[in-house]
Amino acid sequence: MNGRPKRLFVMRHAESLEDIDNTAYERIADEDMPLSDRGREQAAIFGSRFVANFGSCRSLRLVLSPSKRVLETAEILVSKLPASIKWSLATDHLITKQSWGNVTIHNRSEIEKERYRAGVLRYQFPEGESGEEMLFRFDLFAKRLSRDMAEMSTGTVLVITHGFEMRVLLKSLLGWDEDYFESLAHP
Repeated sequence: MNGRPKRLFVMRHAESLEDIDNTAYERIADEDMPLSDRGREQAAIFGSRFVANFGSCRSLRLVLSPSKRVLETAEILVSKLPASIKWSLATDHLITKQSWGNVTIHNRSEIEKERYRAGVLRYQFPEGESGEEMLFRFDLFAKRLSRDMAEMSTGTVLVITHGFEMRVLLKSLLGWDEDYFESLAHP
């Protein structure tokens, strides 16, 4: 084989405040949600392990969903990289977290019940994004990512997004059907 291998990693951001405080969205906009203290520790541990297993690759391209918790995860991870690894970072709005519209702490339980009844890939959030719209975005991203990786001669790409969106990206990249997707647990 000529050159070094190409590799793709897809991950969810580390634990964030909304994971441990169900009232966080009353005070903080989704895109401004920070990592928790434990999440910062998780990102540091992951960064060290990622570097230890990085192998002979000398370049890393990070592609991020535009949100504070994703950026914080990436910043902690790259702080663990040795200087010999060249890295770049870009955000991509195609892998933004699905817009939940007017979901509040008061209506969330009811909306989530309806979402799972209808199917998470089919549900239309009130004044938010439908699953179909989100799938379209992620399919576009997956096609572009596949094309970009085919054109790379070497290197590693790490995509950091959100949990549900990570599964949607993998569905797009790997061609999972809806039944298989629905059978998977949330990371």
